[in-house]
Amino acid sequence: MEKQELKNMFIQWVDAWNARDMEKLLSLYAEDAVLYQAWAKKKLEGLEFVSARFKDLRDMSDDSKVIIRELFADDDTVIAEITFAGTHNGPFLDFEPTGKKFDIDTIFTLKVKDGKIIKHNSYLETATVLRVLDLLRMPSTKEEAA
Repeated sequence: MEKQELKNMFIQWVDAWNARDMEKLLSLYAEDAVLYQAWAKKKLEGLEFVSARFKDLRDMSDDSKVIIRELFADDDTVIAEITFAGTHNGPFLDFEPTGKKFDIDTIFTLKVKDGKIIKHNSYLETATVLRVLDLLRMPSTKEEAA
């Protein structure tokens, strides 16, 4: 795919996420796509598992949005610096809603083959999400160092 086609694919991804259109979002992935969660060094293989992880994130906030800050593409790869923002008004993992706003910067990398995402690396770490929601505290850490 050309660079602009790859960028457009990610823009479609963001538009589908922001519209809460899971069907459209998942249509961008190959059936055997891998979602790699770097923070856990864990691979989720197949659309069923990719869908489940996205559902966890979608359900935690009915107003979550992804905002593209920087977007790069070359050959078969997209690198996106994004902000994931919203309100924690739904369950996340075993945590009840806090009502807190969140605004988290992270990076996604996507590998594309035959017009479908075959690998999605996510550097959005759960500990950061929990810390932003005041569900995880780091004792004896100064605010500016956290």
